[in-house]
Amino acid sequence: MSQNAIRSLLLVLLVLLVPLSRMEAGNTYADIAKAQMVIAEIQKIVDKYNKLTIDLEPPEPIHGNSGKFYCPFKEDGSLTEWANKALNVQAGAYAGEKAGSAAGKALASKVPLGGLMSNKIKKQGKKMGAMAAIGGDKFVKKTTALSFGSLDELIVYLHAAERGNPDYQSAVASAMAIYPDMQSRVDYAINQAYKKAAKAQKEAAKAAKKKSK
Repeated sequence: MSQNAIRSLLLVLLVLLVPLSRMEAGNTYADIAKAQMVIAEIQKIVDKYNKLTIDLEPPEPIHGNSGKFYCPFKEDGSLTEWANKALNVQAGAYAGEKAGSAAGKALASKVPLGGLMSNKIKKQGKKMGAMAAIGGDKFVKKTTALSFGSLDELIVYLHAAERGNPDYQSAVASAMAIYPDMQSRVDYAINQAYKKAAKAQKEAAKAAKKKSK
């Protein structure tokens, strides 16, 4: 192994093993703040559709961990082990995000159109860092009770089924830690779900009116 490779390995180990610094602790608060901002945006959508008195039905979850996207809640509405751990362990996510950012910059400078790929690499690095810090993909999967086939289904389920849960904000923050794309998908996914529900409501009302004639 080359000296540069050894230095890189030692640097990674140092970042992962040293207790959380103020900067890393700040990263935890930043994730919570992001979740709060996302939830504030969700509330705007809810307020808009509440005028139409639309009840949003949550997608049916897969009972077990066979789905691609894991739910931070158990069937009884309590947080899973991995969700609780995600809220307390952020060093790996922070290291992964920084490593991903560095890798993205390096790739962007050497590969044509690399700039378009760097953000994706950074997100993947953050996801891998979060997974490693929590205990790895196997641990997350093992401690998952509900899962979904798509990220949008997970987002809509959390909102429709658990938004009144006192741990809702924490659940969104922990899910965002392992699914970085969630932050940019929340608004769209919930908006589309409400539009679909509004359309179904109108069609049902029209059918009922036609039947009564």
